Amino acid sequence: MNAPSPLYSRIVFWEPCVSPHKSAFINAVAERFGPDVDVSCVAHEGVPEARQALGWGDGAAALPPTVVAPSDEEIAALVQRDGDRCLHVFSGIRWFRTLTTALAIVQREGRPFAIMSEPRDNAGFAGAVRYLQSWMTEAALRRRVQFVLAIGRHGPPWFRSVGYRRERVFPFAYFLPPPAEVDAPLARAAQLRIAYVGRLIEKKGVQFLLPAMRGLGRRARLTLIGDGDLRERLVAQASESSVETEFCGVLPIEQVQRRMLDFDVLVLPSISKDDGWGAVVSEALMAGAAVVASHCAGASILLDDPRNGRVVRPGDSLAITAAINDLERRGALSQRARRIRVKWARERLTARAGASYFEQIVRHRIGGAPRPKEFYL
Repeated sequence: MNAPSPLYSRIVFWEPCVSPHKSAFINAVAERFGPDVDVSCVAHEGVPEARQALGWGDGAAALPPTVVAPSDEEIAALVQRDGDRCLHVFSGIRWFRTLTTALAIVQREGRPFAIMSEPRDNAGFAGAVRYLQSWMTEAALRRRVQFVLAIGRHGPPWFRSVGYRRERVFPFAYFLPPPAEVDAPLARAAQLRIAYVGRLIEKKGVQFLLPAMRGLGRRARLTLIGDGDLRERLVAQASESSVETEFCGVLPIEQVQRRMLDFDVLVLPSISKDDGWGAVVSEALMAGAAVVASHCAGASILLDDPRNGRVVRPGDSLAITAAINDLERRGALSQRARRIRVKWARERLTARAGASYFEQIVRHRIGGAPRPKEFYL
């Protein structure tokens, strides 16, 4: 259903790059608000080669109306168009010239804007420096921003800690299209099917996964989808420990979504807050798989509902083993439990669900509607 009486005639999403994790959501926002609202995207660049190497593709599929790598003159014209009847949504406020240039003009002209962003990593000395930088340089943003879409478990606490007003900060996510085969039969195999999807690097915590698998014994097999510096070390580790392990390398996003239907549990054992969200968690839940993730991962907020999975300490192989055993013991890997997760995830994590939540936030902040409940509740 289209939104009645739109508050804006135009919504522009300013993005660092073309992203399959955003395109479906932006298209869903356009569908939600209907033909009276022009919804578009401006990207600093297309899909970066590094992201294409991770399976993102070229971004051409289902791309919303998008301007890529605009000149300064084009940026100024885009900001001026429709004046105060246009809402500008910035996915970040630093590092990308397209976004920083547009944001400076938006602030100077007093145009309405919002921020959609993951938190900054506040760990260690570098994190303290980031905190001070945000606190000291974002005063004007804090005063003028209409609302902040703070991504992941750590998003809202970060923005509140650096001075953004609580009533303007809303938990948010990367909202994705459901996998095409989401309603396919969900058969249970004889073995526990455990998966990891992501870069094979230390800060992702994948080095703690094979020791966890040893604790499960031969009744479990591990699939690793992705590549990185730790690959050879992990191959040797799997051979030495006799853990049945499949190394798939990098797969296109569409294949990853299809493979999720084959898994009982996805594990995301990050040891840093680099995973501001972790789209694979959403993909796993929409396919019915349970998830075990460290609390570093932003999407671990979804696992506070025990039907979806478990949150573990980062760097703790024994905790991963215990979490998987607990999920199996409590029936969370049964076909019925999978169907419940699919229904839960489709109602909360799809692009359409995100667009509905976005509309509720806009109408609350600008139109005086009630504050929406958090999307994951």
